[in-house]
Amino acid sequence: MKDKIRKFIVDNFLFGKGTVTDAQPLFDSGLVDSFAFVVLLSFIEKEFKVRFSRSEITMDGFSNIDKIAESIEKKLKKKK
Repeated sequence: MKDKIRKFIVDNFLFGKGTVTDAQPLFDSGLVDSFAFVVLLSFIEKEFKVRFSRSEITMDGFSNIDKIAESIEKKLKKKK
């Protein structure tokens, strides 16, 4: 899961050059802005077949790859 998210970020926001760590702050580092977040969220929802309500989308829950993966895993557990 984290590998897919990381690859998407590198391919789409770093244009295939560079790296991003799982704990790297995506917003604070300037890697992801509000527009990029919408693109990232769309990818996450399609790739992992989950939907996030507005109340579930928080800066803390999507601040880095580790937190994004945790948020997705919570959603997937609720679906079962």
